[in-house]
Amino acid sequence: MKVIYLNKIVNRPLNKKPKLELIEQLYAEYGGVLRRFIRVRSRLNKNDCDDVVQEVFERLLKVEDLSEKLDGRKDTVHSYLLQIANRLLIDRDRRAKVRCKDAHVSEQDTLIFSSLCSPERELQNQNELKQIEYALDDIKKIHKQAFLLSRLDGHSYREISDILGISISTVEKYISTALVAIRKRIHKS
Repeated sequence: MKVIYLNKIVNRPLNKKPKLELIEQLYAEYGGVLRRFIRVRSRLNKNDCDDVVQEVFERLLKVEDLSEKLDGRKDTVHSYLLQIANRLLIDRDRRAKVRCKDAHVSEQDTLIFSSLCSPERELQNQNELKQIEYALDDIKKIHKQAFLLSRLDGHSYREISDILGISISTVEKYISTALVAIRKRIHKS
């Protein structure tokens, strides 16, 4: 990609400026606006956002007779630049879909996933589940029931209080008691 360096900008009418000077003036006036537009419209990081801004001005460099086309249309320059940026963002999204960028799994993610699914981890999980079952067997039946309604069935505390016929604060105490018992049991082993 080409890098555009900004020098001192002299305000002359658009049609009398050399192309590079015109691009520099447009960058000075609309660079920040384009950056904000791109940041809002996409999920790009700062470097990718800067790349898109640079691509916008790179496209402008390829336009023949740019100063004549922009002459007398000062009010539409802003929307023209935003339109170019929007099309570049659409093109980037299309390329990313074609390349399946979002479906890519890094080596680090693969290592994490393989360690989560390892036989050792599966055995450890089975042992922890047994310890949880033993802990729940050691507590009162109503505490166990409140805990299972919350964690397994996904009921809210209000729903559990209606099911068991107790207050919400009592439900909180029962579930808290069950969690303390589970933590103690798991930390023992």
